[in-house]
Amino acid sequence: MVLFILGVTFLSAGLVAYAMLDSSTTAWERYSQRFTIATESHLQKLFLFTDGRRLLMGWLALLFGIPALLWLLGQPLMFVLVALVVLALLPRFALTHLAERRRRRINEALPDALAQIAGAMRAGATFTSAMQSMVEEQQGPLGQEFSLLLREQRLGARLEEALDNLGERVQSEEMDLVITASLIAQEVGGNLAEILGRLSDTIRRKLEMEGKIRSLTAQGILQGRFVTLLPFMILGALLVIEPEATRPIYSGLLGWVFLSVILVLQLAGGLMIKKIVTIDI
Repeated sequence: MVLFILGVTFLSAGLVAYAMLDSSTTAWERYSQRFTIATESHLQKLFLFTDGRRLLMGWLALLFGIPALLWLLGQPLMFVLVALVVLALLPRFALTHLAERRRRRINEALPDALAQIAGAMRAGATFTSAMQSMVEEQQGPLGQEFSLLLREQRLGARLEEALDNLGERVQSEEMDLVITASLIAQEVGGNLAEILGRLSDTIRRKLEMEGKIRSLTAQGILQGRFVTLLPFMILGALLVIEPEATRPIYSGLLGWVFLSVILVLQLAGGLMIKKIVTIDI
């Protein structure tokens, strides 16, 4: 009887462990597939073609390797948790930064490209041939985007669809203005060369104004970042210089409560400063 009970218990435990392992494996496969597809989709919009699964494995190696290394080196638990949080948010921040940098480069090159297209159209070229001549001379992200637009047209897409796809990829107000003007001119007629020339001047002045605003608010932005990070920088220095004196901060419940309150207040203050110094044109 005892052997029977032990056998049933062992069998039940084995079945539970197998079910948990199978469910965790399925969940991991789903997450890795979603991560790979989403990452490759975002990178393809940035014209960066790589293996998403390889990026996933590299990110997981960093996510678990660096905190484990810090723990083995005897670093405080706070450092380990901060490293874990930063590494967990790293892919999203990296993709956002790459997309923003590409969008900024496209906007900076857009006025000259529009002026070139307008000049070619005044000389008698069509809109498509004017874009083709611009792509042949334009380097960088803007040339890549318009080159893809022309390839979509060659494969049978209508100009309206290709322009909509361009706006979806770039996600820029300046590019939306160009696409809207082009679509309106295609539908109701008008001097598209003149419209693009005026848009070139308007976007150039807008970018100049944004540059002036960035230069005037750069000091406030830097001060906001410094004030937000200053308490954590001081705490990090104290953890290195006086580890015994600062141990109660992260070894007791009261210390973690104070750290949580400080973190929330600092983030709220940083967001308020960013809201004040961010001026939208």
